[in-house]
Amino acid sequence: MQQYIDWFKSILRKPDKYAHLKRFSLFKDLNSFELYLLNNHLHTRNYKAGEVLFEPGYPLEAIYLIEKGEIEIIGPSHPSGHSILKKNQFLGLMDMFHENIRSSKATALCDVQVLAVSQADLKELIDKNPRMGVKILLAVCSSFSNYIFHLANPGDSKQ
Repeated sequence: MQQYIDWFKSILRKPDKYAHLKRFSLFKDLNSFELYLLNNHLHTRNYKAGEVLFEPGYPLEAIYLIEKGEIEIIGPSHPSGHSILKKNQFLGLMDMFHENIRSSKATALCDVQVLAVSQADLKELIDKNPRMGVKILLAVCSSFSNYIFHLANPGDSKQ
């Protein structure tokens, strides 16, 4: 009950306080209260140009949401061997559903700011809020589907 009271107070002060999280496709269908719950588990992390976020074999600890900057991902799940991820994109999700260890290397190409949510926090949030979990799961399925389609049809601009 206290969560609802705290959320209500926060939206009275600033109604769209958590709407910025909708720019990440994983959370685009979450309502204001669900965004509030999610926001309580997000942590800002900053990386300098050239700094490594993770390498193959590292344990999966967090999913990263890019707020600013660019990150290069090098690994087997990328068709050309690498990808560049930018603002409003996320990384680390595929490993969450694979072996719970990192399969790629992620390096900041410039100064980067990310929001991180730990795997444990995300799972707990989903367990406690099944409707929210279904929304996130559908977004994950959509993301993976788009990724697979892009792999199969690299020249298609409908992405």
